Amino acid sequence: MGMFLSAGRLNVDIIRAKQLLQTDMSQGSDPFVKIQLVHGLKLAKTKKTSCMKATIDPFYNESFSFKVPQEELENASLVFTVYGHNVKSSNDFIGRIVIGQYATGSPESKHWRRMLGSHRTAVEQWHSLRSRAECDRVSPASLEVT
Repeated sequence: MGMFLSAGRLNVDIIRAKQLLQTDMSQGSDPFVKIQLVHGLKLAKTKKTSCMKATIDPFYNESFSFKVPQEELENASLVFTVYGHNVKSSNDFIGRIVIGQYATGSPESKHWRRMLGSHRTAVEQWHSLRSRAECDRVSPASLEVT
């Protein structure tokens, strides 16, 4: 994943994922990523990637842009949730991370700080997905999204 700031916009690139949990044992996973912008503790915007069919190693290379004025960045969080689509359920939770004010851990906090310090230059970093329970325990922003 990569992020950069430009002209009051927070730009996010979802590049790829590796070795995701398989949600449908008969056909493989059909994963997609939901990206949710949270201001303070209020959900502001939701976007999602396309669904990649029958893979646990999806390549997305998709870009998203969120309007976030510079003065609001310190109160912003991005919640990234990976779901698997299968024949029984459209949204099987695979994993989540939160980056920003209510980051889910040190790697996510470091990525956010590096991005804030390098305007208009993308800062890419791999992240390990966490369980919903862990994210909800450490990040109030995780509790604000579905």
